[in-house]
Amino acid sequence: MLKAVKEKVAHQNLVRAEGTAQRMETFTEKQKQQARLRIKEEEKWNHFLHQEIKTYLYTIHPSFLLHPDAARALQNRLLARSEEKRMISLHVTSEVHLALDFYQSDLVFFIQDLETKGFQLSGNEERFMKALHNKLSENNYHIYFERFGDFAAQAPTLEEALLCYLDTAGSQNKYGSGRMDFLVKYLINKELLVPEMNHKKMRKLIKSLEHSYSGKTRKISSKKSTSRIS
Repeated sequence: MLKAVKEKVAHQNLVRAEGTAQRMETFTEKQKQQARLRIKEEEKWNHFLHQEIKTYLYTIHPSFLLHPDAARALQNRLLARSEEKRMISLHVTSEVHLALDFYQSDLVFFIQDLETKGFQLSGNEERFMKALHNKLSENNYHIYFERFGDFAAQAPTLEEALLCYLDTAGSQNKYGSGRMDFLVKYLINKELLVPEMNHKKMRKLIKSLEHSYSGKTRKISSKKSTSRIS
């Protein structure tokens, strides 16, 4: 009798354990399926944004958005839009002013067009800004590489590469956001610069170099002849 009871209890425990294992397996599979659907949805919207932004930037090049302050101000403006709040900027630099004007006069209409196609900006501000910045930076690099060429091909050091840049870029707008973004990426590709370098540090470095060479004749060993481009 006692043996039969023990066997019955053992069987019930086994059934419960098998049921628990089955439920866990079903739950795990459901989570995996949901994760796959989320990834697929993410890929869908990432591809959508890439294509739409690529088309949008085909005829416009707002390089001032590559300035960190401008990009940050624009993202804050997008967040304020989603939250239906007014954005108040106490300290507005020229880059921030350009970014906010650009939003009002142009970008807002592009965003509205995206929303009519099903994209929801609210909650996706960071994704939108990342896609916009990446494509803008990519276009910017191609534009300036085509304009300046491989200007520091014969420069073995960072200092000589920067002197090549100054000779190539000329005096007008040499610290522009588009040029700084290009220069940082160009020098990183040349392995003359660490990836952590930013626009502000690059401007400071170039100004320091200019001050050091002020009034002196710049001579760069084995420097490739380059044309002056303003």
